[in-house]
Amino acid sequence: MAKTDSAKKKVLVLGGGFGGVFAAKSLAKRGRDTVDVELVNGTNYFVFQPLLPEVAAGGIHSSDAVVPLRQLLTGVQVRQAEVAGVDFAKKSVIVVQGSSRIPVELTYDELIISLGTTVDLSRFPGLPEHALTMKQVADAHKLRNHVLSCLEMADVATSPAQKRQLLTFVVVGAGFSGVETVGEVNALIHQAVRYYPNVTKDDIRVLLVEYADRILPTFAEDLANYAARRLKLEGIEVITGVGTKSATSTAVELTNGALIPTGTIVATIGNGPRQLVQALGLDMKWGRIQVDREMRVPGLDHVWALGDVALIPLEDEPGDDPQAYAPQTAQFAVREGHQLALNLLASVKGNDKKLKPFAYKSKGSLASLGTTKAVADVYGFKLTGFFAWLLWRGFYLSFIPGFQAKARLLFTWILNAFMPPNLVLIQGNAPATRYIHYRKGDVVFEPGMILDGFYLVLSGKLKLKIDNPDTDEHLVRDLGPGDHVGERMMVRPLLRTGLVEAVEDTEVLFVAKKDFLRFAHDFPVLRKYFEKYIEKNFGGQGKSFAPQGSEQQPEMEKSN
Repeated sequence: MAKTDSAKKKVLVLGGGFGGVFAAKSLAKRGRDTVDVELVNGTNYFVFQPLLPEVAAGGIHSSDAVVPLRQLLTGVQVRQAEVAGVDFAKKSVIVVQGSSRIPVELTYDELIISLGTTVDLSRFPGLPEHALTMKQVADAHKLRNHVLSCLEMADVATSPAQKRQLLTFVVVGAGFSGVETVGEVNALIHQAVRYYPNVTKDDIRVLLVEYADRILPTFAEDLANYAARRLKLEGIEVITGVGTKSATSTAVELTNGALIPTGTIVATIGNGPRQLVQALGLDMKWGRIQVDREMRVPGLDHVWALGDVALIPLEDEPGDDPQAYAPQTAQFAVREGHQLALNLLASVKGNDKKLKPFAYKSKGSLASLGTTKAVADVYGFKLTGFFAWLLWRGFYLSFIPGFQAKARLLFTWILNAFMPPNLVLIQGNAPATRYIHYRKGDVVFEPGMILDGFYLVLSGKLKLKIDNPDTDEHLVRDLGPGDHVGERMMVRPLLRTGLVEAVEDTEVLFVAKKDFLRFAHDFPVLRKYFEKYIEKNFGGQGKSFAPQGSEQQPEMEKSN
């Protein structure tokens, strides 16, 4: 740990979003003789979230949407670590850092909580397991690769139903993030489709679903209506006044009963508090930490909060009016950071009377619609179309911290105006385990498909049917909670399956093939269980459903 001047106060900033970064930056600049500032963040970079839709569409590289914290925050000690807990009585924070994952205790004189929010889709059955999100750079990469993968598979699909499902893309939520994401993804798909000979633009279906009566609810109605018309002109179906009810691996169900077959659901809704924030024991409202107008946490000395995690009142008696609190936008978080820094420095110097309540009026709002169109409301002036898009780009370019980041982004924008889209598909490592939901009637496996993993039924019911055309034998089994499919890969890794379909709404735990084979091979108890299970259920006298027949089952194969 770096040495600090004992005469200075130690300020610990938790979180490297807009609020935390600009608070730390202002403190380092204005209080260099008064405070030592340390910022703790899970990554060593600052994410400019408004640019994530362009990263997802391949318009810019991920490095153009991030700024290294150490370059951005001169005069601030940056620590890449995970915050594990806070002890307000001891004025200390426990973080987990490094490859050894050893907990480290950091003490503070002043604490700033700027941990942001996380995605919480738990109110929508199936959505947490099957929806893509747009919070981090990795999310944008995952969405881009997923879209390109759908195009690749659709180009060789032989089933019309499967092709329609692959080429249907649903974005849930029509706020800033949802509108900009659907616009950019739609542009990527239509730019790329000419490289796929078996996919036409008429095959593509892109939908934007919004529970409110109109999209972009924070914009003036005429601008929101223009945005909706513009999106429709680009072929996007805009559905308003309808919410999302549930999702499976094959479809999304809306609150009006409509069922949309799709393999792509992007959720830009459902912000919620992090588990750590919930565990702090602070007064919460609407999932955010309640603070006073100076951004102090009531009941705790020397603790402050700002950004998305904090509920900052804009009036002395805000009550339950959401408009009476600072919105969760980057524009407000930046101003909160500057004001909190001034208040904290005044407090450290004993000048509590100089603390100022946070007050700020938005300079306006901008939203990109893709294809060089946008809507803007700046200082009361409304713009639409190409000039609004130029203003959108200019505004965010000026907003990005750091000259190098600005120059790199501007160069990328200029270059991409003359270059075709990059369709390189770089697949990351899929999760070893995940939960999958199936709706009644869904086909999990068609006869002849090669198993890709192990499926453990958690709830509901599946039906397995295997036909042996050589012996005219038929195997039919109902699979309920605790039953499983895929264990026969242990003796025949390229095993083809029979028909598996859901006879009830079903949830399964999926374990990737390689990970299942490793675990089953090297865990003797599990290995013996599956050997007996395969023999009992698939390999008895005169049966031909065991892998490679019942009379010869090779030694279980170890997966590397």
